[in-house]
Order: sequence, then C-alpha cells, then structure tokens
Amino acid sequence: MENKKFVTRTTATDLFRFQIYHMYMGVMGFLLGLLAVVALADLIGNFSNMTTGTRAICIILILWAIVLNPVNMYFRAKKQAQTVELFKNPIELEIDEKGLTIIQGENGGLVEWKNITKIVILKKLAIFYMGKVRAHLLPLDQIPETADEAVELVKKHATGIKLVNRRKSRRKQA
Repeated sequence: MENKKFVTRTTATDLFRFQIYHMYMGVMGFLLGLLAVVALADLIGNFSNMTTGTRAICIILILWAIVLNPVNMYFRAKKQAQTVELFKNPIELEIDEKGLTIIQGENGGLVEWKNITKIVILKKLAIFYMGKVRAHLLPLDQIPETADEAVELVKKHATGIKLVNRRKSRRKQA
C-alpha cells in the first residue's frame, strides 16, 4: 500500500499554464495557429500589393494569436489567483490506490480513480480532470524533489484513465 502526500498552493503561474494548455492544445489553439500562419503568409507573399489597412489587420491577427492573447490570459490568471478564496489556502493532496484525497483547510475528500476522466502531466503541472468542467491542479514545480515520484504513482494507480504525459523524467544523479 503505497501513498504519498503533497502540499501545494495554486499560484497565478499555475493557472496561467492551465489556461495556456486549454487554449493552445485544443481546437481553438489549432485555429489561432492557423490564423497566424495564414496572416503571416499573406503578409509575406502579398506585402507589396496590400493596402496599409490590410497589412495592419494581418499584423494585429499575428500579434493577437502569439502575444496579446497569452498576455491577457496571464493577467486574468493573476487576478483570479488574487481574488478567489479557493487559491489562498494550501492544498494537501494524497495519491494512493483508491484515488486522490484532496484537502483544503477543513474541506476535502476522496476522488476515486473511476471519477477521474483524464490526466494531463505537463513539465511543471499535473491536471486531473473530473468531468468537463472540474479539474484539480498539482503544481509539480512546487515539489521538485518528489515530482517524478508523484508522476510514477499516478501512472501506477490510474489504470484505464486517459493519461497524456508530456513530462520527461529527470535522470537520476549518482
């Protein structure tokens, strides 16, 4: 019976990573990328034939997809982290064979593995989805010495759950 406890706090950076993942790894990210590429190709290929207004629109589309949207998302995440009471208290997370035990202050409980629909493990963040609108974040950069252990525990216990692992394990130093 192997289990591990982690204590973390969700920060604006964690919320930003979560929002960036959702925005740019789905259909919307594909469309934004396609829009930026088409605008750039049009700008490069037809620069001399374009009017100033068309050039400005292409530049605005490229900047919006690559710069303005992520900056806006960061400020939204920062505001959310400062104003939402949920993110002000530390979260205790325990991973075991039954599921995830999540405790924040006096509230919390067990989320069984069967209730988790998808797990995404990024370089510095693990996202546990419990349906389409509920998710729990485990900031792996806050537990650097045990992050690989946490990922391995999730892989071991979360059998049958869609698992997206974009994190490479660190090499053991001798």
